[in-house]
Amino acid sequence: MKRTAAVAVACSALVGSRQAVSAFTTTTTTTSSSSLAPNYQHHAFHQRPTTTARKASTLQDEQQDSVTTGASTIIEPNSSQQPETNGFLQSLQEKIGTVDESRYLFPEYQEGEATRMFSSLQYTSAQQDQELASQRAEGSLVGAVALIAGTTVGAGVLALPSATIQAGFLPSTFGMVSAYVYMTMSGLLIAELTLNRMVQTGKPGLGLLELYESSLGKSWSSLGTAAYFFLHYAVMVAYIAQGGKNMEQLFPGVLEASGMNGSIFFTAIASVTLFSASTNAVEKVNNFLVLGVAVAFMSIVGIAAGHADWGALIDTSNQHPEQVLSCLPIIFLSLVYQNVVPTVVTNLEGDRSKITKAIVGGTTLPMLFFLAWNAVCLGNVLATGADVSDPVALLQAGEIGNTVLLGPLVTGFSVLALVTSVVGFTYGLLDAWTDKFRLPMKGEEFEKWKPGLFALVFIPPLVLSQSDPGIFYRALDYGGAFGVSTLFLVLPPLMVWQERYHDDKPLATKPLVPFGKIPLASMWKTAGTLIVEQGAEKLGVFDWAGEVWEQFQANGNLLTN
Repeated sequence: MKRTAAVAVACSALVGSRQAVSAFTTTTTTTSSSSLAPNYQHHAFHQRPTTTARKASTLQDEQQDSVTTGASTIIEPNSSQQPETNGFLQSLQEKIGTVDESRYLFPEYQEGEATRMFSSLQYTSAQQDQELASQRAEGSLVGAVALIAGTTVGAGVLALPSATIQAGFLPSTFGMVSAYVYMTMSGLLIAELTLNRMVQTGKPGLGLLELYESSLGKSWSSLGTAAYFFLHYAVMVAYIAQGGKNMEQLFPGVLEASGMNGSIFFTAIASVTLFSASTNAVEKVNNFLVLGVAVAFMSIVGIAAGHADWGALIDTSNQHPEQVLSCLPIIFLSLVYQNVVPTVVTNLEGDRSKITKAIVGGTTLPMLFFLAWNAVCLGNVLATGADVSDPVALLQAGEIGNTVLLGPLVTGFSVLALVTSVVGFTYGLLDAWTDKFRLPMKGEEFEKWKPGLFALVFIPPLVLSQSDPGIFYRALDYGGAFGVSTLFLVLPPLMVWQERYHDDKPLATKPLVPFGKIPLASMWKTAGTLIVEQGAEKLGVFDWAGEVWEQFQANGNLLTN
């Protein structure tokens, strides 16, 4: 049985004008992966009166009702209150921002009468008569939630307690909840951009980097591309460094006999495996490993919770809110999932309601896990009274309570989380490099360049991982401060701002994030502040300013004396 997948894009014929909706009634033959789906959309967009027509009919009925025999009734507004009220509302609307309703191509999609933008079709052919049969391949909301949640729960969570221990549980919880809100809004904005871009290009399946480059233009796209590569390589450096430490714990004899260090051994295994295995095989194994990550994670939280000092965890003497800003880069990095949002939009056929539920649900579940993880890690450090910078290492050493299971569970969780994360970031870099070099992802030409592409993915981070034994945390910190902030918190709101309030291109959907310009400005201003603060801190500006101030005070005391 031969199977091919096609996406029936209802908006592909509608780039120019709303009058192009007539294409629904005529295009019924599928010739490519971006052809139209006739039945459902035909019913939704043509057999029902449009929203504009209904409003006009309602207005006409109201006008007819206001006409009495022999005279017409005119209702005058309250002249003493109307101008002032309208002026205030108009001023408020201008500050919040409004989008011209005529730019929306599908009124029924906005009103919820047609729930999805296009249909994903799956074709099968029987061997007997070779006739094609098609059926709708409806995306699963549960599957979309699992995809986002699984992408979010990665190796970044290993560095989370090291970042939050200085701030304390309550301040870091506030920081995590705030970061969760911003990262959820970021995913919704990327989904909005993806839906609108589908209307403008007439094709689904846009990648994140392609979306940024097509939306930002040539000049600004270089910033998005640089942020994309910086984030991915910074994270790969951290993962290879930590993977090397895990290999040294698991296979000390093998490493000693071979003469390799742990990072080289881990890179060799990961690169050779991903190079040799098929994509389908990697996907199946990765799904199994993700399940192992979830089981190990919940087991660690369950066991360690019994040994945590919950009273000390919330004691005011252990809370340091002034340290929250310093832990935000790692928190933001731990909540990254946005690279799969275009895939979720395509899998859910542009169904705005399902997309919103998938993003909100897929980010909420990991957030709850992270809060529990942060609590048990910090609570166990406070229970031991040890002065440590890495709470996960304390758990991994098996020095908590009398259980012998905790150490191996933490090690297993670390290995599985690293492997699943490396798989995702490897394919992300492969997609980016093939896009840059304009190479296909399959076929003879890809196989010809495949060794070079894998070398580009693995050799640079391996070399950098050898420079500093403690580079795991530092690389994630830099990736969160500059890569995540730029790629997911600065660029998406700026792109949406431009698309909504300055461009005149056709739009597919109303804003997925409410309150207009307010959340957009809040996102990029917060991220911009974080970038400036972290840049100044990492360049030593604050230390230099402190030394100058101390010297100034010392000179002032000398003059006074």
